Amino acid sequence: MNQIKLLVLDFDNCLILNEETGEGSEEVKDKAWFEVFPEYDQDILKSLIETAKKDFVGGKGDRNDLVISLCRHLGLEESKIKEESIKRLNHFDEIMQRGIKEIGISEKARGFLSDFSSKIPIYLNTATPTKNVLKSLELLGIKEFFKGVYGRPGTKLDNMKAILASESVKSSEVIFVDDQESSYQIAKEVGCKFIGIHTARNKLWQNDLQSFPIIRSIDELPNLNF
Repeated sequence: MNQIKLLVLDFDNCLILNEETGEGSEEVKDKAWFEVFPEYDQDILKSLIETAKKDFVGGKGDRNDLVISLCRHLGLEESKIKEESIKRLNHFDEIMQRGIKEIGISEKARGFLSDFSSKIPIYLNTATPTKNVLKSLELLGIKEFFKGVYGRPGTKLDNMKAILASESVKSSEVIFVDDQESSYQIAKEVGCKFIGIHTARNKLWQNDLQSFPIIRSIDELPNLNF
């Protein structure tokens, strides 16, 4: 990776990933919604969330909008929705932080971050609100390894452009590591290299079918040639 001068990582199911099971903080999110909105039948709630995700794709909405939408669907009075949504968002974050701490960071991944952060800048680019990610990094004791953290309210595309603008590097000297096909499209748009993270969710990603390398943990990055 001698040609690489900047590393950008996703957060959910990339940095926060159980490498043995392939599950991570995205799975924690899935379960958290059922606890935050116990009034809903689980199948109905799952359907509402999937629909909302499609509506919010591309940065048109985030977890705040989702909670407000679900509160309205419950028939709550409009004057009470803001207060209720804040309460449920705080509950959601408590569950997430607890789950993220439980998943943790492997010693190999921690060692990689410690080593590489001393050589090149490492940034986080995520669809999770920035303040929540910073809290997680502090909880895990790895905040010091990141030069910058970019999350919501920015979109991943806007975040990536902002990261590139803040560093004196060519886009071809940047690697973006993520578990989403949409992030591969972002990498192509800005001209940086892309590496996919294999998880339990993206079962279609296989090394012999993709045009980009696939790894199971960020500590595998030094083994790749660029």
